[in-house]
Amino acid sequence: MGPPPRVALVTGASRGIGRVVAERLAQAGYRVAVAARSAAQIGEVAAQIGALPLELDVTDAAAVEAAVERVERELGPLTLLINNAGIAGGGGFSWEQSADGWWRVFEVNVLGTFLCSRAVLPGMRARGGGRIVNVGSNAAFYTLEGDPDPRISSAYLASKAAVLRFSEALACEARPDGISVFAISPGFVKSEMTAAIFTAEWDDPGPWSPPELTAELIEFLETGVLDALSGRYLHAANDDWRALPSRISEVLELDLHAQRVRAT
Repeated sequence: MGPPPRVALVTGASRGIGRVVAERLAQAGYRVAVAARSAAQIGEVAAQIGALPLELDVTDAAAVEAAVERVERELGPLTLLINNAGIAGGGGFSWEQSADGWWRVFEVNVLGTFLCSRAVLPGMRARGGGRIVNVGSNAAFYTLEGDPDPRISSAYLASKAAVLRFSEALACEARPDGISVFAISPGFVKSEMTAAIFTAEWDDPGPWSPPELTAELIEFLETGVLDALSGRYLHAANDDWRALPSRISEVLELDLHAQRVRAT
């Protein structure tokens, strides 16, 4: 009798980073469920990689619970959750945005991450293990200098900061049950979302990161070699995360890879 199957749920998997991550996990032998709001798009992805398609609005608590129940019924106990679903929101300064539009970014990016995590945690806790990876962004803390950039919504910046702090809190809560939680940044990836915002930078090869790096980082985290750093924030393109297993004591002692206000 072989080892139990590895089962992964990837949200926001109809395109971009989520799709690449789902493809890599399927190639690595995972039983994969892919979720997105578009039934047609997620059905196409599922057919191509042999995954379970889920038409899902991550802000709908009942739908999220039902989706997780279906995954575990059809594929087996979930061992890995990738909270990738996210939106950038409309451009414009804060006083130009509608309250509903601004808050919708928080609903998808933060509430969606919370609801999906909440849905998988009872099973993971009962089994004594599992991993959750939340896709964040350096937008959570990079310095805002020079002229304001109306292309970047304040809701996006604030929501990604919330995702980082939520990830750290959840890691602390779930650690006694053997569950690891990480927040990661994919870097500056070409996608439908960034295409609508960064048209002037599109042909500049300098800032862009391949989505495959995010998939490689997630697969590396799933080996368990960085579980001691649960709650930390890792950048797929900028951090030398492959060398981190030898630096775990240093990271913990110096409190690195964390969102902090440090005195100077």
